[in-house]
Amino acid sequence: MFYSLVEMILRPLIHIYDDTLWLIQRKRFDLSPGLTRLIPTMYCWCYAMSFCLFALQFLYRYVAVCKPHLVVFFTGYYFFYWLALILSLATSWGLAAAFMFPQTNRTTESFLYVINSSYDLDPYWTSYVAYKYFDTDENRVRHVNILSFFGVLQHGLVISLSFGTLFYCGIKTYLNIKEHVGMSTKTRSFQLQLFRALVVQTCLSMIMMYIPIGFMFSCPYFDLQLGAVTNYQTVMAQLYPGIDPFVVLLIIDSYRKTILYFFVFRSETTKNFSCLECTDLRCSIVLFFEIIFLFPRQNTITREPQHLVNLDFDEIFRIC
Repeated sequence: MFYSLVEMILRPLIHIYDDTLWLIQRKRFDLSPGLTRLIPTMYCWCYAMSFCLFALQFLYRYVAVCKPHLVVFFTGYYFFYWLALILSLATSWGLAAAFMFPQTNRTTESFLYVINSSYDLDPYWTSYVAYKYFDTDENRVRHVNILSFFGVLQHGLVISLSFGTLFYCGIKTYLNIKEHVGMSTKTRSFQLQLFRALVVQTCLSMIMMYIPIGFMFSCPYFDLQLGAVTNYQTVMAQLYPGIDPFVVLLIIDSYRKTILYFFVFRSETTKNFSCLECTDLRCSIVLFFEIIFLFPRQNTITREPQHLVNLDFDEIFRIC
């Protein structure tokens, strides 16, 4: 909620131009320069906090599955140690954004060109944080901007620590569960669902968070002028927290059946069908589309739920 509030105030834009990565603020209020600088700093702090929480989530899952005797270190006053650790990492990111990427005459000149040519914004109602990777001397020779270099390096260390923890814990948890498959059919089925959820969640975080931001920070070093296309990162950062829970809700049978029963199977249109028999993932998705999109037109469901698995997905999307 706090992250959403900061983003609503900041209204961020991300732009790459002239070996510089810009975090642009579109101000809602006429604030003092100090507060204007504080808002993007808080945004960076929240962004770093999300990476730390991803890693902590996978670390706890690894301990709970592979080393359950160590779960005690996540309870009681140990919780405050973990909280202090992730707050420290996030704060270091925020401080780096506040003090290691200063505004200069050249960055301001380039910034004015960017907002006028690409966004048509009023300079008075905008501000920026400039990740400027290079400086050019009077002989037009480029040199690495040392202050910005260490700032980006700090960001990279936090991202690498988070990704390394997530990847290691995800792989070890997956292998541990795979090696200890239960003998009963029910236990084996549940563990297989955990396999799938873990793999999908790991891949999803890599595709939507780690790879995009790593690519974004690398572009200025290789003179890749993405321009306004760089705003893909703000979209990814906003979508990921909302998409991630659906992985578990759709893959774990108990959650999926409960949700479908509450929203679909309790409907009057399905009370005469043996709907609870149709609980595999493919059939559940098809039944959902059938009820939502076909029933308003036909006042009836055209197929028995147990036969919906034979319905072609192309037909569903054509109907929708």
